[in-house]
Amino acid sequence: MKPDNATDQIRRLLDDSVDGLDAATLSRLNRARQRALAAPPRQNAWMPMGLAAAASLVLAVALLWQREPVHPLAPAASTASPVLDVPEEEALEFVDDLEFYAWLEAEAEQNG
Repeated sequence: MKPDNATDQIRRLLDDSVDGLDAATLSRLNRARQRALAAPPRQNAWMPMGLAAAASLVLAVALLWQREPVHPLAPAASTASPVLDVPEEEALEFVDDLEFYAWLEAEAEQNG
């Protein structure tokens, strides 16, 4: 069946169903149609919320993207170690050599 034939058949079926309606129903349908045409177009109420959510997501991604990776044993947001009061570079070197210091301590315990 061609689309034009299908459209024509549907139109005929709808027209036939309308012909069987009483005057009160036709009047109510006409009034409802007129109210719908006279009403101002509805704006999508979800649009502002969607835009706000998208802006929040972009802001969160931008803030997280700029964060520098932090070494788990590095001093937090300080240029000197709070315990040893040494520059951060030396504190990081100490962290890198922890295995050596553990071995050195074990040797010292064995030798007395």
